[in-house]
Amino acid sequence: MTKSLLKRTVEKISPFTRQFIKKQGEFAAKIDELLESTGMTQRELAEKLGKKESYVSRILAGWDNPTLKTITAFEVALGEDIIDFNLTSIIYQKVSALFSGNVSEDSNRKGFSSIVTSGSVVLNPDVYYGNKAA
Repeated sequence: MTKSLLKRTVEKISPFTRQFIKKQGEFAAKIDELLESTGMTQRELAEKLGKKESYVSRILAGWDNPTLKTITAFEVALGEDIIDFNLTSIIYQKVSALFSGNVSEDSNRKGFSSIVTSGSVVLNPDVYYGNKAA
């Protein structure tokens, strides 16, 4: 039995493009879900972002490719993470704790030395990896 033209065409799509389309759809679905759960409209979201409603509409329709900065702006405006990287490393947990205000004196003694300037975190790898030179 021969495959349909549609199936043959879909099979020619590269793994990168498939993954990109999947992520783009998941991003739009998550924003739509958050808009619905908060009762916020696209217009209200656009106002929070300082953008036009058509901008939000284009991103949700998949016509624009949002940058990480844009995704972060959406997360802040909606009050919830849209992308969860499921990171579990110790360094990630400590950086996350730092920005949520949950860094304790004990966690600093366990090898987390940082300087926060202008929203950037500079980690001291010597302290993190237990080198005495720090």
